[in-house]
Amino acid sequence: MATRLFEGKTHASYYQKYRFSPPQEVQDLIFNYMGERLSKPYGFAVDVGCGTGQSTRILVPYFEKILGTDISPAQIEEASKANDIPNVTYSVSPAEEVPVDECSVDLVTACAAAHWFSIEKFYKEVDRILKPRGCLAIFTYIPDMEVHYKDRSEQLTKVFKEGQKTLAPYENEKVRLVKTGYKDLFDAIPYTDKKR
Repeated sequence: MATRLFEGKTHASYYQKYRFSPPQEVQDLIFNYMGERLSKPYGFAVDVGCGTGQSTRILVPYFEKILGTDISPAQIEEASKANDIPNVTYSVSPAEEVPVDECSVDLVTACAAAHWFSIEKFYKEVDRILKPRGCLAIFTYIPDMEVHYKDRSEQLTKVFKEGQKTLAPYENEKVRLVKTGYKDLFDAIPYTDKKR
């Protein structure tokens, strides 16, 4: 079973307020890769582990229909409240059981979520729902950052890194997958045509 964290209403409201969308560089990589494999217009995308929808909304200009799924009802409630886009819907479901037909999806995305999935079951589900030549994009943020504030940036960055190091022994084991940039998840993708 997938790890089930981040499900509470308070956490979901923080996601909606503070979580940022994937950077343009990542979006360009995904859509350039898709453009090499599929003809436009793209029909259907599914964003799995969508949280409050930040990564779902980046798909809007490219797809006729988009479904965001998450295991958390609270996350989906927040995503739905912020949704005023007619071609986007949200659904509560685990990543390993996406509520769509076989061979119906052009793109499956999972932004900063795949490390929580039962990855073998998820990849089997992706294989079931993707159209021929469809694409899978899993990506995350590596928590290596600097803190900038006036003339205290260097000191604050040092404190931040010390805090990360102190807390590291207490992290969930799945966080290791994030720290390696999803290398193990990439290696486990059951397709030969893939790009990291």
